[in-house]
Amino acid sequence: MNQMIGSGAGQAIARSRRGYSRRERREIAAFHLFTLPWLLGFVGLSLVPLLLGLAASFTNYDGLNLPTIKIVALQNYARAFSSADFYISLANTAIYAIVAVPVGLALSLLLAIALNQPLKGRDLFRLLYYIPAILPVAGAIRAWRLFFGLQSGLVNAFLSIFIPGTAINWINNQYFTVLYLYDWWHVGGGMVLFLAGLQGIPAELYEAARLDGAGRFSLFRHITLPLITPMLFFQLIMGFIGALQIMEVPILLTGRGGQSGQVQLARDKFMYMVYTYSQVFDFQRFGYGVALAWVFFVLVLVLTLIIIGSSRYWVYYEVAQEGEAR
Repeated sequence: MNQMIGSGAGQAIARSRRGYSRRERREIAAFHLFTLPWLLGFVGLSLVPLLLGLAASFTNYDGLNLPTIKIVALQNYARAFSSADFYISLANTAIYAIVAVPVGLALSLLLAIALNQPLKGRDLFRLLYYIPAILPVAGAIRAWRLFFGLQSGLVNAFLSIFIPGTAINWINNQYFTVLYLYDWWHVGGGMVLFLAGLQGIPAELYEAARLDGAGRFSLFRHITLPLITPMLFFQLIMGFIGALQIMEVPILLTGRGGQSGQVQLARDKFMYMVYTYSQVFDFQRFGYGVALAWVFFVLVLVLTLIIIGSSRYWVYYEVAQEGEAR
């Protein structure tokens, strides 16, 4: 092995000294040519807007005052940390993510385990549970507004069968309950990922454990759960990022009203990205809104790094452990 590595390194050094052949230069040129569209798109549509947004967060830019724009240093960030709406929206979003993500992961895993069994019609059930994950948000929210409407909602109509005269204002009085239910309605997406992880577990492990007298709980605790922790780790990160970024669902669920079309949400129901969106597009506080977005980016980055750092204690990677054993 060491001889092969040494010979490969020697060939690379020799190639660097004599230069690349004509064929190698064509391959390198083709590589850069094929990656150029993505590189231009990343620079033009991602990197440059990010840098411009960071620069705008230090100004009083409101979308119209470009000729008279002024640098205000850290005033936008100081304004954010001194605003009660900032902390209310941040707390609402954090509570929503802490409740929605773990429960959603648990429901996804339970569904995946149930639909991984040799049940009759399981393919149909897999399809039915997965459909909500691919529905357009606008259409799905419109359906939910019909379900949870005050006067003509189907939920109130169903409850009236048992409790006559039921008229619960779900969207206003049970706002977070509706958000949770909408989020958990989409567990089919996570179910599919967990199914892929479950079907990748060798059946020989279960057979050997059963021969040793392991029960269902022991099989799940010592085989299933450790081997799907990489999938759980991935969905945990993506779930928290998605939950913390929730914006279109609250806006479409509560609607935009008034002559100005501003977001109609009470302060105690503000989510962080809804608050940011409102500051930028309702009140034209571009500099302040971008500062809010950058604060949010740092918070999400720190949370992601914490989850990644903790993964060494609970995520099982069979290949990595084999490599370490060697």
